[in-house]
Amino acid sequence: MRRQDIQLLTLARQGDPAARSKAGRRYLVGGDGFPRHVATGIEYLSHPSVRELPETACAIAESLPLQDLLDLKQEDALHKAAAAGSPLAQFKLGVWMALTRSSVTAGQSWLETAAAAGHVEACQVMAAVEGARSDRALEAMVESIQSSAAVDVVQVAVIAARQAREEGGLDQLVDCLRVALMVAPRLTHALSDLVVAAVLWAEREKHSLRGLAPDQIEASLELAVVRGDRDAACLLGRARCGIDSGTLAPARLATSLNLRKGVALLLRAADAGRDDAWLALYATHADHRSSVSNPQMARFFLEKAAMAGQSEAQRKLGALILRASNSVVESEQAIAWLHVAANQGDAHAQRLLGSLVLPLQGSESVAREAIEQVRQADPWLAVRLTLARDFGLTKLEALSVDPVEGRRPWGLLVGQNPFIAQARLSAPRAVPALTPLALQNLARAAALFEQSRGDGNAFEGDLRRRSVRQRRVFERLHLSEDLFFATASSRRLEAFRLGPKWAFRARQPLALALAG
Repeated sequence: MRRQDIQLLTLARQGDPAARSKAGRRYLVGGDGFPRHVATGIEYLSHPSVRELPETACAIAESLPLQDLLDLKQEDALHKAAAAGSPLAQFKLGVWMALTRSSVTAGQSWLETAAAAGHVEACQVMAAVEGARSDRALEAMVESIQSSAAVDVVQVAVIAARQAREEGGLDQLVDCLRVALMVAPRLTHALSDLVVAAVLWAEREKHSLRGLAPDQIEASLELAVVRGDRDAACLLGRARCGIDSGTLAPARLATSLNLRKGVALLLRAADAGRDDAWLALYATHADHRSSVSNPQMARFFLEKAAMAGQSEAQRKLGALILRASNSVVESEQAIAWLHVAANQGDAHAQRLLGSLVLPLQGSESVAREAIEQVRQADPWLAVRLTLARDFGLTKLEALSVDPVEGRRPWGLLVGQNPFIAQARLSAPRAVPALTPLALQNLARAAALFEQSRGDGNAFEGDLRRRSVRQRRVFERLHLSEDLFFATASSRRLEAFRLGPKWAFRARQPLALALAG
């Protein structure tokens, strides 16, 4: 380094503002005895003694291309330099504002000011914009500056897209990506990641993604898949299998269908943790018209989705098991899945569970007040009446059920009644809890009967004695049995125990649950 350069650096380190400004500028551009080192140049020019000077802002804005200014967070310096009258800074700021707002109008005043000052590229931009249709003004601007040394349009558009993503503007993100893809010589990983992010966002927000062509989206998803992006694999897999992604039709994400490739992509996504991909695999394999139709594989994929916590899969699995059930064990398994789905807010699952509970008459508040009256004379009967009201039990079921043995996480199993000879009337029945209160009351009932099993059995006696006590209490308190006990024929009760018969009675909610 020459003696005069060393002297300049010495003065700069001693705090001389002119020396700091000169040294900073030389480091930014390189040459004249100084190596190009942008970080050092910015450090010199950021010192409090010089950073507020207009010439400092001009030095930064004029020495670096627009993309570097943005990467180094020097947008403020760009604004100051443009306001100070730098045509180059005005040109860069005009381009940046046009790209970030997807409209030449947003930066037109700065571009016109730079053109009036004789800036060549600004003049080219204005000429191109004036000669283009209003709907192609932005494209005309971008095409006119593709070879500019001051602006790398692709990099700047990517930066604008990232900013739009951070600020929550999906339309702006799509517009920036459209510009970048229009002029990019090839698809980059950065662009691919942003396109995938835009598609995922559009899926959530039910956005049309107007402005991005299907082949551009497909190429971006494919590039992301190669790098192991599970979201891209799921999106592209669904599209190639003909499955919508939100409101995005398959044709918006892929140029053609290919079931086998789509299934392979969905398997990759599911294995990587995209649990909803299991559900898409189920839909593909459960369709008998599909070339990859396989009922056994479809059931496997549905079970995987259900175990992964997908409420739709839990509901469909429960409905399928219940529809085909011929035993109380299968009914319990089906209700357990429907209960889990209902707890996640699945309305179809809630309706199916409701179809398994017999309706009761009368007001809920009146029934609860009557139960409190019964509790004074017979606490065990009060508990049975509470269960009858919560689970829609018949009189026979309410007086014979064992809350300890019948309690389940999803509701109540009314066990086989040993006091009844007819098999159709005595067979066990699984009844789901429709409210959290019903489960709480069942837990209290099981605790009471467990703690006082000996005394309770001695006090309650057999079914005949319980019936007599219940009738006497009701007569003394003037209570109606219809308020507590459901009425059902043996044929209707059998429909709750046999899946095909239940499915016939509940065919409408069942069809909605399997289709929704």
